Amino acid sequence: MTLRDWSDAKGETTLEADVVVVGSGPGGAAIARTLSEGGLRVLVLEEGPARPRFRPNLAHTQRFHMQENGAVVAQSLQSFVPIAAGRGVGGGSLINSAICWRTPDYVLEKWTKALGVPHFGPTPMSAIFDELEELLQIAETPEAIAGENNKIIVRGAKALGLPGGFLRRNTPHCSGCGLCNLGCPTGGKASVDRNLIPLARAAGAIVQGDVRIEELIFEHDAVVGVVGVVRHPETRVEVGRLTARAPKVVLSAGAIGTPRLIAQAGAAGRLGPAVGQGLHLHPGNAVVGLCDHDVTMWRGATQAAWFEDPDLPGVLPHTLQAEPGVVLMMFGKVGVEAKALMPLLPKMCGAVVMISDKGSGTVSARSDGRSAVTYDFAPNDVERIKAGMVRTADVLLAGGAREVTAPVRGMGLHRDSKSFAANLADKTIRDFGLYAAHPMATCRMGTDPETSVIGPDGQAHRASGLYIADASVFPTALGVNPQLTTMAVATVIGRQILG
Repeated sequence: MTLRDWSDAKGETTLEADVVVVGSGPGGAAIARTLSEGGLRVLVLEEGPARPRFRPNLAHTQRFHMQENGAVVAQSLQSFVPIAAGRGVGGGSLINSAICWRTPDYVLEKWTKALGVPHFGPTPMSAIFDELEELLQIAETPEAIAGENNKIIVRGAKALGLPGGFLRRNTPHCSGCGLCNLGCPTGGKASVDRNLIPLARAAGAIVQGDVRIEELIFEHDAVVGVVGVVRHPETRVEVGRLTARAPKVVLSAGAIGTPRLIAQAGAAGRLGPAVGQGLHLHPGNAVVGLCDHDVTMWRGATQAAWFEDPDLPGVLPHTLQAEPGVVLMMFGKVGVEAKALMPLLPKMCGAVVMISDKGSGTVSARSDGRSAVTYDFAPNDVERIKAGMVRTADVLLAGGAREVTAPVRGMGLHRDSKSFAANLADKTIRDFGLYAAHPMATCRMGTDPETSVIGPDGQAHRASGLYIADASVFPTALGVNPQLTTMAVATVIGRQILG
């Protein structure tokens, strides 16, 4: 049996392998596949359910497939930012929008210079992107399933002469139902539980769901295993404890989960001062357009269009895909106000404005094991978000919207971007309805143990046998959606482990 759930790990269970991988999202799945196909005995441990439990319901998704029931929040004196992080075999790929950007060459060149190694350069990484894109069947979203919401962005960008178009996504059999973020109900999304995990299992890997790792086993300065609690996925009642031992342990629990685990295990001090530091989020806000025609923004391929303005580097607007309840929540409408807004919902279109942030934050663990996340905005980041929102207003108006607004206190409706910009100018971050789904860089890769947690080979500076392979290892923010980069970096680390 290569796929195990809570019922297979009742009581006291001990498992042994050549490598234990904690987490089965894009990073964990990619390194598990690489190591398994390389001939190692791999055990993958996942906190979430072993099998998908999808329903077209946000509360249900939060309960089963989001870390901490969807309540991960970065806090600061300036504001707070909700952060989406997935759980379950497949991790974040189960509930993301399936966007697959390659890492920009300028980012890879910066990493290569800082790390002093060639394997993260544009040329070697290009070959790995080619390999993964074939496995995940990544392709540009067809216009036939895009839906009007995405088409408005494409039309608007074209009308203004801006680079943009339909996004490349791992959705080979997409029907355009718009439910990617709640878990694909048709099997049209090639999340990693449908490709990389099955490849790992076919090569002998064992995948154990429903186990939350809470301890790292040290022998002197080496990590030789982990200990976790097995819980029933419905009741969350503890049904067992699992000990997994291996000469190599890989943490792939994500940029929130990995530093939280290290802190909860009491190992942050041993691994150095950089654990949980340097959090980047790609924070941003949305711009919503009101059209004269029906758009139905919650239908069509999820977040399948983008554009950029060369004068705004590091600002990446792409489609806002939101069901009616989410739109009402974004604008803080309840009761009579919500009822008044309901007839307008089918006429709305929208885009998310995401930035490659210069601000940073921290991740640690609370006494109850939940994550403690802080984040401080860089002043220029706020202005970059505003500039991106103004340009996005231009694009939505050029693409077919009659008026534009935003989930910002006191914005109102505007028929041109100059009026929109004037109203936005004096707003602070406290006025924004913020959101982030791309935590990264909290256990950075580098050469200095004082400012990074792992070396260019993926192994911890201060603990032999411990590796990290997820978005937490990125030396900088990416500026693009991180799913494909996470898989590629984990693949490189896996191949270095194999030698």
